[in-house]
Order: sequence, then C-alpha cells, then structure tokens
Amino acid sequence: MSRPNDTTDVELLRVFSTLMDERSLARAATRLGRSRDAVDTALRHLRRIFGDPLLLKDGPRMAPTERALALEASLRLVFAPPTQHPPPPTKRRTRWRA
Repeated sequence: MSRPNDTTDVELLRVFSTLMDERSLARAATRLGRSRDAVDTALRHLRRIFGDPLLLKDGPRMAPTERALALEASLRLVFAPPTQHPPPPTKRRTRWRA
C-alpha cells in the first residue's frame, strides 16, 4: 500500500538529482519543465527533510555539501539499472526417458 506522499517524495529526489547534475536552479527548472520557483521550493523541502543545505551558492553555480554528495552516491546505486546475473548452477541431474 502506498502513502499519498510517495509520488511527491520520488519527485523531490528527481529534482535533487537534476540539481546535482545542473548545479543551477534555472537550468534544472528548464530541464524539468518547471518554474525556477517550483524548483527552489523543492530544494527548500529537501533541505528541511535532510537537515542540510545540500547545495550552496558558489558564484554562478551551486556547490554540493558533503551530505549532498553522499546522498547522490546512494541514489545512483538505488536507481541504477539492474545488472544481469547468470542463474546459479543446479546440482540436479535431469534424466530423459524415451
């Protein structure tokens, strides 16, 4: 059973991932098809949830905090495409009878 905020939570993570890629509110907003204010609001929610500024203004771009870098690494593992593993070898023998 899903909670009503599940979609919102995933959307916030999508905004975070885009911000980490772009390091700019304006470019992230353009890429997400949202207003700059909407992305800024999402970043404020993320900051509150994680108790960290996550991205700080650094000239024309934004610089990630240590917490943001750790979160990004975790998200990349979670959302990475699954790898294909060969099935484990079986110890059973199959006998064919005619």
